[in-house]
Amino acid sequence: MGNLDDLFLCTNPTRRDVKNIYREEKYARGLLLANGDMIVWNGDIMHTKVEPFLTDTGVHFSVFNDKLEICWQYESWSEIQRRLVQAKPYFDNLGFPENGRIVMDTRYYTHTHLPFPEIKYKQLFEDGYELKPLDE
Repeated sequence: MGNLDDLFLCTNPTRRDVKNIYREEKYARGLLLANGDMIVWNGDIMHTKVEPFLTDTGVHFSVFNDKLEICWQYESWSEIQRRLVQAKPYFDNLGFPENGRIVMDTRYYTHTHLPFPEIKYKQLFEDGYELKPLDE
């Protein structure tokens, strides 16, 4: 999936960078780093193909139209929420809407199923909102 010849890695994307990230559709993958930075690239290229070119690790995500999928690798829910809130300017530049939905993928890396309520991106900014599974 995806050709590395077309790889365009971007740290903290600007609106100008978006045309190099999105190609035929609104699809991107990336990492949310602990320091608040975002590294992003075209969604046709899997994380595993890009990881050898990265010096940092972080919370893996993908954006597809109005869906933001987070791949959980045992980070705390509060840490994931903190990083998502910090990255708002970069998600705005990518055109991700505040009403966009967040989907938590807990199976890919952990092989664990944790159900979540429906989550809209704007909820992360509400006072008292806690990102967490239904069972907690």
